[in-house]
Amino acid sequence: MPTPLILTPEQTAFLQGPLSMNVGAVGRDGWPCVCRAQGVVVARDRRSLTVLLSASRGRAVLEALDTGSAITLVVSRPATHATLQLKATRAVRVGVSTAHRTTSARCVAAFAGELETLGYAAELKTTLASVLPTDDLVALRFVPEIVFDQTPGPDAGRVLART
Repeated sequence: MPTPLILTPEQTAFLQGPLSMNVGAVGRDGWPCVCRAQGVVVARDRRSLTVLLSASRGRAVLEALDTGSAITLVVSRPATHATLQLKATRAVRVGVSTAHRTTSARCVAAFAGELETLGYAAELKTTLASVLPTDDLVALRFVPEIVFDQTPGPDAGRVLART
């Protein structure tokens, strides 16, 4: 049995920052599908993540995951372009808690603040970093099996950890 991957304290701190987040999967037709994520929660033991997304905007991703697709989470800090990609062979839906809603609102606000400091127009900030109605939020838990550095540059694609 492979040794479980444990995120480093640095990776955990990065995942709490002002991030652009996207979740990807592969549909039954073999085509990729992607949607913006609205937040991420790192488990206390740093072995699993819960990613938060819109049920309505992420319908294709959710359908792909429900039929057994692997999951990919790509998180990037707009100010530096520092980027991590985390992959797992499966994700499961979990109940959305008050803490998840609070985390989602915090993550969206942090991303919007980051865009504002970079001088993005208010319209773009509103479009990319809008808070969802609480009944539209979905929580997906997964255990990362591989983590890549996807920061643009010579180390892009480097494996940082794997099970």
